[in-house]
Amino acid sequence: MKYLNSYALLIFFLAIMLYSCKSNKEMAYFQNVDEHLEAGIVYSALNYELQQGDNLYIQVASINSDANALFNPSISSSASASAEQQYGSLTSQFINGFQVDEEGNIDLPIIGKVYVLGKTVSETKQLVSTKVDEYFKEAVVFVKLLSFRYTVLGEVEKPGVFYNYKDRCTLLEAISNASGTTDYARLKKILVLRESVDGPRSINVDLTDKAVLSSEAYYLQPNDVIYISPEKFKRTRLNASMYSLMLSTISTLIVILKFLGN
Repeated sequence: MKYLNSYALLIFFLAIMLYSCKSNKEMAYFQNVDEHLEAGIVYSALNYELQQGDNLYIQVASINSDANALFNPSISSSASASAEQQYGSLTSQFINGFQVDEEGNIDLPIIGKVYVLGKTVSETKQLVSTKVDEYFKEAVVFVKLLSFRYTVLGEVEKPGVFYNYKDRCTLLEAISNASGTTDYARLKKILVLRESVDGPRSINVDLTDKAVLSSEAYYLQPNDVIYISPEKFKRTRLNASMYSLMLSTISTLIVILKFLGN
């Protein structure tokens, strides 16, 4: 009876270890992908509606150096500084960029306050251009979003806050920038939290399904938060080495006990 109990314990631990094993199929993205894919919703940062706290790069350029100095004091005061020095770090972006304040305005030299809350980058460029035209003709206005950041949390190798300096960024790029998912990632259970002028909302994503390619969450928007939840049996898998050691110890004890019993 004693040996039966020991064997039963062995079978129990083996069952736990086998149950906690993850198949290659479970770890694969787009398990049902084929040549027929639905067109996705292509998103660009140019379509993004500005929110409070967003930071913008704005420059007025013309052949008149005096006008340039008036409209771009941060550039004229450090003419020898390169664009990389002026906007290459988060600190310099914060200092030299134009932030959308709590009232939805940006405060520009000479022009003053311009209401941009809920406007796209293109619409903001047009607004600023119209204001500049009141003071100076034939100037070119450049407007870019500096604060296209997103956060990746949960079961990725390197969670953190990341910055995108392109007009587009996909969910796959974001996960790749976080060095990919861990072996404990629950690919069917990914949550994208998105801010909008109407408030925060959540989007569920299944990375094992090709439908993610046509999901509204496939192309990220500024300030998105991606959370990849852990598997239900993560703790069991993390303790697999301990279970193996216990199993080995029990096996040794059974052999010793059987030898002594003889």
